[in-house]
Amino acid sequence: MSKLGKHRSSVKSYDKAIEIKPDDYLSWAGRGNSLYKFEKFDGAVASYDKAIEIKPDYYEAWYNRGNSLNACGRFIDAVASYDKAIEIKPDRYEFWTGRAWSLYKLKKYKESDENYDRVLELKPDYQLAKDNQKIVKKKLTKNKTYSFE
Repeated sequence: MSKLGKHRSSVKSYDKAIEIKPDDYLSWAGRGNSLYKFEKFDGAVASYDKAIEIKPDYYEAWYNRGNSLNACGRFIDAVASYDKAIEIKPDRYEFWTGRAWSLYKLKKYKESDENYDRVLELKPDYQLAKDNQKIVKKKLTKNKTYSFE
């Protein structure tokens, strides 16, 4: 079975599970994960929204919602989702990484840099964060304005 077929099949399986138990937040989140892999990001967001409606403190759904929103280019909304995940579970470097990336895409380089600092506090050996922070720091240096008083 192709990857496409597997994802369609898994979405259908989650749909059946949801039909049986519509308040199962894990099925909604699993459906969102499958849709994300299928690159159906708006559908993934809707599924994560349903999971969050059922279990508002489900930080993984908030995080995955942020990833889906990032994939859609909805960076402001992604930051809000990462903020909620961080509020619930502040020690997850992945949440801070997603937030840092969204801020970078919004050209909020100083905030992005600060978020990468937090990522590296939580996971000092995370090479991707180190590499991304170097890019952010170059943007900060390039965009620095000098005032003469």
